[in-house]
Amino acid sequence: MSTNGRSVRDRAPQGRIQTMTEQPTARRAFTLTEMLVVIGIIALLIGILLPALSRVQERARKTQTESLLQEFIKACETFQQQFGFYPGIVPEAILASTANPQLTSMENAILQLCGGAIPEDDPSYGVAPYSSWTELTFGSGTNTFKIKVNAAKVGEGPRVRGVQYKSFFSPKASDLIAAQGQNLTAVPSEDPYASDPLRIPDLVDSWGQPVLYLRQLRPAATNLVMGAQTGDVMNDCMFAFQGIKPYLNSNALGDLGASQADSILRASAPANQNATLAQIIRNVSYGKPEQPMQGAPRGAVVAISAGRDGIYFSKFDGRGSPGLAQTDIVSTANQTGPYVVSEYDDVRVFGGG
Repeated sequence: MSTNGRSVRDRAPQGRIQTMTEQPTARRAFTLTEMLVVIGIIALLIGILLPALSRVQERARKTQTESLLQEFIKACETFQQQFGFYPGIVPEAILASTANPQLTSMENAILQLCGGAIPEDDPSYGVAPYSSWTELTFGSGTNTFKIKVNAAKVGEGPRVRGVQYKSFFSPKASDLIAAQGQNLTAVPSEDPYASDPLRIPDLVDSWGQPVLYLRQLRPAATNLVMGAQTGDVMNDCMFAFQGIKPYLNSNALGDLGASQADSILRASAPANQNATLAQIIRNVSYGKPEQPMQGAPRGAVVAISAGRDGIYFSKFDGRGSPGLAQTDIVSTANQTGPYVVSEYDDVRVFGGG
């Protein structure tokens, strides 16, 4: 059937024609309230994610630091297996007896592991190129020891017993730098190296703070640690305190510019400072909790990072809190004995146990 020459089926329905010819409706914009809600949600997510991200970053730094310290201790053990003693170009007993040693224990170890120094008993001590290096004298009277140093040569390998060796320890360049603020008590200072003119490289952790290093003087003694105070007798102790003092004396140390005045190794009563270090390095399985000086060490060598706060065993950690400082970890006031050390954010790695 057709109408006016067209089939009925060829004609589109009237309703369809109207739909196709309708004008599109404009999309409604966000209201101010809706925008504020979205902004609030974004801000909430940022508030949740940023602290979580910060915690992840801190855990990564701690892991990196632990790995670095393990590599360093492994290098120390390799050196000891080859030469029969742990690294330190200046004998530890002489370094410990020097009022102003000019080197930290860590720098002493780096010079032996990585090069940059030559001892006076080396046959090449007085000839080129070593004749132009800076000479340092340790000890006093007839009990002295001399070395020559050149910080620019650290990394080229050490001379041991007159023989040149490749470096025993090869960390990243950013891990081996001269730490700012050693022995620096007057802050702020225009020169953070004012008390460290030689700028011997230090091993620094992931926060840019120098790492402490301790090696035993002898395998057995009456006291675990001595040397925190002037006049301490050093001939009957296993470890010497003096080699870490240039770091502990600082009021603006490392990249964090952290004052060590809050370290329990410095802030505790002078009579307790040797025992405080002994508590930190002792084996938890031996000795009475309140007698750390008679305890046994966990290892022949130890490397210690100050952790995220940059302060070696801050008085606000451990038994303390942000509002209540505690410096005593050696008396009966500390109920957990050497276990208290695990409550600090510091990182310790032992070797030679």
